[in-house]
Amino acid sequence: MCKPDAQVYGMWHNPHFPIRGAAMFPTSRQLILPILLLLSLQSMAWAEDSATDADYRPGKGWQVPGTDFKLGGYASIGIGDDRNAKTTAGIDDFSLFVHWENEGKLRLFSELDLERPLGWEEDKGLTTGHAYLALERLYADYLYSEKLNFRAGKFLTPIGRWNVIHASPLVWTTSRPMVTEHLFPTNATGAMVYGSVPALDTTLDYSVYAAIGEDWRPDPKLDPFEEAYGMHVSMPVPGNGELGMSYANFEQKSSIGERKNLLGVDYFWSHNRYEVSLEAAYRFSEYGSQSDEKGLYLQAVAPLSQRWYAIGRYELYDQSGPAPAMSLWLAGAAYRLSPAMILKAEYSRAINNRIQAPEGLFASFAVLF
Repeated sequence: MCKPDAQVYGMWHNPHFPIRGAAMFPTSRQLILPILLLLSLQSMAWAEDSATDADYRPGKGWQVPGTDFKLGGYASIGIGDDRNAKTTAGIDDFSLFVHWENEGKLRLFSELDLERPLGWEEDKGLTTGHAYLALERLYADYLYSEKLNFRAGKFLTPIGRWNVIHASPLVWTTSRPMVTEHLFPTNATGAMVYGSVPALDTTLDYSVYAAIGEDWRPDPKLDPFEEAYGMHVSMPVPGNGELGMSYANFEQKSSIGERKNLLGVDYFWSHNRYEVSLEAAYRFSEYGSQSDEKGLYLQAVAPLSQRWYAIGRYELYDQSGPAPAMSLWLAGAAYRLSPAMILKAEYSRAINNRIQAPEGLFASFAVLF
């Protein structure tokens, strides 16, 4: 069945407390290698311990005994040496999923994400000043049939692929492609119909949604929908690929009265643990070409051994205005201890970085539980 949120737990089928003497902390480059080694050793220990536990496996969630509830989530910690900002380290996310499902057609799901609950900043020390409890998702599904299902509540905006599978354990890089978050709000509060229907001798997955009310607990860092209507369709294509297309028409809180249109395309190919993914989007409005924005990314993943992978990505982002478009290149590596645990490191450089996208050396460890 089509799952437009690509449920992040898909393996069941993203106040200030200064420290005295902070200047004595090691430099960012001295920190990164020891932290990576520590994360690698610790994650190996977790993987070994979990293999001996007959009742629980990371990534599978935990069924609450005697109930129809299942708990899960993910956590990530990381360090970043950004060329355009201070060096940082700490807990990036601690996300909790609560899922309810019985023998009937109704299903409930929620995701609470505690963002940056504890961090360390160069020249400042430990801080909880950036902590925020985000309501990522809270919705009810009514599973009528394979072809037609209904959703109401707050969900991930079904534009492209990355946005609906953005959880750290399920993506290959610590940083996120710009086109997947700068052109549209990443969450929507409203209603959706979705399903899978036969078309052109294959199966077409679709989702059609409307966001016409106040966004539930909007993240203050984001510009939520004021009103939105959109759709996403995807279908398999020859050669182990999948092609998707998106359309959205919306207003945002910061620009009420400006109707924006977005056209997008996404592609994914995989074979023998090799992967290629692409997303491109173009946003325009009635205000004319001076407000148009567009971007894309192309990412390739290649296995180096049973657990090691190499990652390369190119991004192009053209912000509104006369300045030239930004280009970014990324090279990285990932060590996947298990389907639920991944250790990542990457280096990126950009040209014409007007939007201050992350650029430099980044590393993280993420686990799906």
